[in-house]
Amino acid sequence: MKSALRIFAVAVLLIALVPVGPTAADGATVGSTELKSGWALRSATGLADTGATISQVGYSTAGWNPVTLPSTVLAGLVANNVYQNIYVGQNLKNVPALTGQDWWYRGEFTAAAAAADQAYWLRFGGITYRAQIWLNGVQLDANAVGSLAAHEYNVTSTIRPGQANALAIRVTPAKPGCADLSFCTVDWNPEVPDMNAGLWGKTRLETTGPVALRDPYVKTVLPLPATNAADLTVYADAVNATSAPVTTTVTGTISKPGQPTVTVSQTVTLAAGERREIAFDPAAYPQLHLANPVLWWPYQFGSPERYQLSLSAAVAGSTSDTKSVDFGVRQVTDYRTTVNGTAFAGYRINGQNILFRGGGYMWDMLQRWDTKTNAAHVRYVKEMGLNTIRLEGTLGNEELYDLADAAGVLIMPGFTCCSAWENDSGWSTEQTQVAQASLETQLRSLRAHPSVFVWAYGSDQPPTAAHLTAYKSIATRLHWQNPTLDNVATWSNANAGVKMDGPYKWAPPVLWWDTTKAGSAFGTTGEEGTEAPPPLESLQKFIPAGELWPIGATWNYHAGKAGSVFADIGMYSNGLNRRYGTATSAADYALKAELMNYENTRAFFEAWNSHEYSQSFGTIFWMLNSAWPSVHWNLYDYYFKPGGGFFGAKKADEPVHIAYDYATKKVFVVNSTLTARAGLTATATLHTIPNLATVSTTTAPVTAAANASTQALTVPTPNGLTSTYFLRLQLKDGAGTVVSNNLYWYSTTPDALGNKSNWYSTTTKTFANLTGLNSLPANPSVASSATRTVSGGQETVTVTLTNTSTANLAFFLRPEIIAGSGGTEVLPVTYTENYVSLWPGESTTITAAYATADLGGQAPYLRLRGYNVPTAVAPIP
Repeated sequence: MKSALRIFAVAVLLIALVPVGPTAADGATVGSTELKSGWALRSATGLADTGATISQVGYSTAGWNPVTLPSTVLAGLVANNVYQNIYVGQNLKNVPALTGQDWWYRGEFTAAAAAADQAYWLRFGGITYRAQIWLNGVQLDANAVGSLAAHEYNVTSTIRPGQANALAIRVTPAKPGCADLSFCTVDWNPEVPDMNAGLWGKTRLETTGPVALRDPYVKTVLPLPATNAADLTVYADAVNATSAPVTTTVTGTISKPGQPTVTVSQTVTLAAGERREIAFDPAAYPQLHLANPVLWWPYQFGSPERYQLSLSAAVAGSTSDTKSVDFGVRQVTDYRTTVNGTAFAGYRINGQNILFRGGGYMWDMLQRWDTKTNAAHVRYVKEMGLNTIRLEGTLGNEELYDLADAAGVLIMPGFTCCSAWENDSGWSTEQTQVAQASLETQLRSLRAHPSVFVWAYGSDQPPTAAHLTAYKSIATRLHWQNPTLDNVATWSNANAGVKMDGPYKWAPPVLWWDTTKAGSAFGTTGEEGTEAPPPLESLQKFIPAGELWPIGATWNYHAGKAGSVFADIGMYSNGLNRRYGTATSAADYALKAELMNYENTRAFFEAWNSHEYSQSFGTIFWMLNSAWPSVHWNLYDYYFKPGGGFFGAKKADEPVHIAYDYATKKVFVVNSTLTARAGLTATATLHTIPNLATVSTTTAPVTAAANASTQALTVPTPNGLTSTYFLRLQLKDGAGTVVSNNLYWYSTTPDALGNKSNWYSTTTKTFANLTGLNSLPANPSVASSATRTVSGGQETVTVTLTNTSTANLAFFLRPEIIAGSGGTEVLPVTYTENYVSLWPGESTTITAAYATADLGGQAPYLRLRGYNVPTAVAPIP
């Protein structure tokens, strides 16, 4: 039978292994247990026992696979070595289709002891795709359906307080080919053999009194353009767990150190089994009108300050439940600006224009993550100077939202493309219900997070009118406080406000700047990007040595889904060979790829930044990272090794930056902060290769207005340049200190775009000749020194590099902290800068930071190499 109460709601993050929380005298225990351990997994094929039997305490799971939740089916089988090294080579092909059968999950746990008025709740954060759920021989649900819809059950009448309890869940996977309203990676990687079937979200047992609280939320409204006040409205749902009316007093406290504490309270009577929204608005509770609030600001704009809302529900003087949530006082507004005949969406935070710039996040292909992984993603986004993470269907990693809130990183969530989600004209009644329940779950989870600034109901295409109307009704009912988008592709919806016109394959840097071309930096884009082979050290981890060179089937298998237009990187390789010279080995290819990734990613973000608010309003690079080891689409690779794309983005997105326009030869100064910079000087110097002779120098004074792009000068086209040359841009303050230092390598025969383009690529008619870089004299005269500090399990290494040569450039230097003298780079790691170039006699200092544990017990060493600098390794004291 189904329980009396079944709702779609996601709870706050719970990590306790035993119930914790307040216990009133003679009252209920308030707490939560994450049911992580003691689970087993097996195929339902060949198992005649029913859920009523399997969910009995003491049932034997001999021969099953032990798993720790959350876990998909394939993740559990991999953890038990049923399938091994599936990310290496083409081993994933050895995993058979796992979607043609059901799968049993079974676990036992001890429930909290009984207390007066005790209620017990079983909550599933995510099940893919449908499930039959049994507890202690009783069926709670015969059809819990929807990967993005959370499921909750009042199990007070079924639980065995203070005793062992048994759960059995029979999971039916989503259909392959993205045919169900589930997770779908489209063409990003091979289709996952189990379609991410299983208990991918957290499974929790919660204990409350007769009234439970759900989904606390604070909506904030500012008197824009002023920000010296804020009106707060507090919402939460109260649920009566009993079969009789209950009167409860709900009290909320808003606090922040150094700020006045606000308290509100309301008494209501709930009917039997009733779930009701409780609201506190400033009209009825004037204390919710804050004077001079401390605002939440995104990265580079200010500090991401947060307040805390603590809620409690009391019944007959005893605490029945408590919930708390951190929130930010901020307001997001949107506007439209017409560029090239299309109205594009722009956004403001607290009244300030913001150019959102980020990447499309992918969780691990088997949906495995942990705190360290989540934290590394958010940290890398900030290190690159980005401010946004887009989630196209990769929803439900609640810890990522919390980390983004604390870091000031924006979240751009929405449903995915190219699947049942967008093939909605023929949905069944069940699919319609699943879609709406999924939206309700996700909006309830996201709405309290200050990092979330928009929701996209569709990706490549908008939902049908009827479904869109229903979606918007849900958002209104849930008091969604942020803008929404019907979809993010103007090709399918002229009023989308966001374009998605590619490319997704390599094109030269000039494309981003040539605003006559599709894909260039005008308007607002939901995604575009290029292939991005990772550094050699990463390639060696997932491509067997015998298949590293020449590029062949294994490389292509890690490029994109078989049969898609992304199943090879031929366009990228052609550009690399034509521009930098034909690669002769995997090492040569990877080195040149780092150069090409750097210049292209740098140009991508520079073009969007330099056109901000006049022509450009936001951009997402496709992708931020990879779901598995990939040679296509990422700013950093699966292993968190930062490469050319990472450092190109970091250079382009530094707080105050000087940039070169490949199309017009203009130089821009972009100030991404809210503080103006006066008294600056921009310099553009052209040098020959290989002898570094200066051909011309152009200077101009610059005042960099806050949160704006300023045109500084135009680079001349003098005689005397070599076919491959350097352009060095520098921005200095009044004291002569370098604010931004930027080196370009280009050609007197520049890249020229062809006339042929489609949704994923633009042809190149003429390739820039960058082979002059190969004539740079070898430079072994780079001196290095390093010092290290260790504190709290974290290490910081300060590296000083000096080019002691009197004549030769040290080009594209890459200092790395490695584990052991012959080890690989310690990961994850951040550097204040990298891939630097030093003129004769120049010096620079770089700081690296990483966790001691990631050395794996090895001593740290400094490895230094460059395009024309031999590899050197030295211990770090």
